[in-house]
Amino acid sequence: MAVRIEWRSKRDGEDALLAVEDSSNTILEAWEVNPGVLTDFLNDMRALDDRTSRDTRDVGDQTPEEWGELVIARSPTGDVLDVDPELYWGGVAYWFRSRGSDPHLWQGAARLVPR
Repeated sequence: MAVRIEWRSKRDGEDALLAVEDSSNTILEAWEVNPGVLTDFLNDMRALDDRTSRDTRDVGDQTPEEWGELVIARSPTGDVLDVDPELYWGGVAYWFRSRGSDPHLWQGAARLVPR
């Protein structure tokens, strides 16, 4: 069974991550978005499993589209399958830049060019 993880948004702050089965387009799990979960999703999909195991939401019979517009879809290995650049950068601005943070795990951790 092939699965993809989608970040979907209805509007700023009303976002969710969905695990969606590819062939049937069925939602297997849904999680609330917060800066920590989103950082894991954008940087290291392996950490996403640990963080989201306890924060699931009821999915009922909803389709992915009912959770909002697709921001970005990734495979479980991290490959980007689809992205809407405008929604992506708007989401990054809302969840990170407006709070004075960045979604990159290694921000300021190393200098690439020595002085």
